[in-house]
Amino acid sequence: MAVPGVPLALVAGGAVLVYSGVENRPVADIFRSLAKGQAPAPGPATVTLTSPAGGTITTQGGQPSGTGKANQALGRLLAASYGWGTGDQWTALDNIAMAESGWSDTVVNPASGAAGIAQKIDGFGPGYESGNAAQQIMWMLRYIKDRYGTPAAAWQFHLANGWY
Repeated sequence: MAVPGVPLALVAGGAVLVYSGVENRPVADIFRSLAKGQAPAPGPATVTLTSPAGGTITTQGGQPSGTGKANQALGRLLAASYGWGTGDQWTALDNIAMAESGWSDTVVNPASGAAGIAQKIDGFGPGYESGNAAQQIMWMLRYIKDRYGTPAAAWQFHLANGWY
C-alpha cells in the first residue's frame, strides 16, 4: 500500500524497525536477511546476562528490550545489585535515565548520535544500539560507578552541566 508523499523505502524501513522491535532482533540482522532474499530469523529463545555487580537475568524470547516502564523496572532490578535500587540513589538514577532517554532503549539523538537509555556515544559494547535494554542499563550503571561513584553524584553533575 502506497502512502501519499512518502517514499516506499521509508515505509519499508519503518516496517523493518517495527518488526525489529516486535521480534527483538537487531535491525542490521533483518536487513542482511532481506538482502539475501531470506525471511528474518527469529530471536534467540533465551538470553542470560550477568550484572557487573553480580547476579544474572535470563529472559525469554530474545534480547531483553521493552517499553520505558519495563526498562525502568529492569533498571531498578539491576541497580539493586549496586545498592541503588531504592531511596535517593534510585531517584537520582531514574532522574538521569528519564532526562536522557525516558528509559527508551531505541531512542537516538539526531544531533549527537548518542543512543539508547544512557545516551552515550563512546565505550558501549556490541549490541548496545540494537535495543538491548539490559546491556544498556548495565553499561550505564558501570559508567556511573566508574565516573561518579553514585547516581546521586552523577545527577548533581547533570543538573550543573546538562549532561553526565
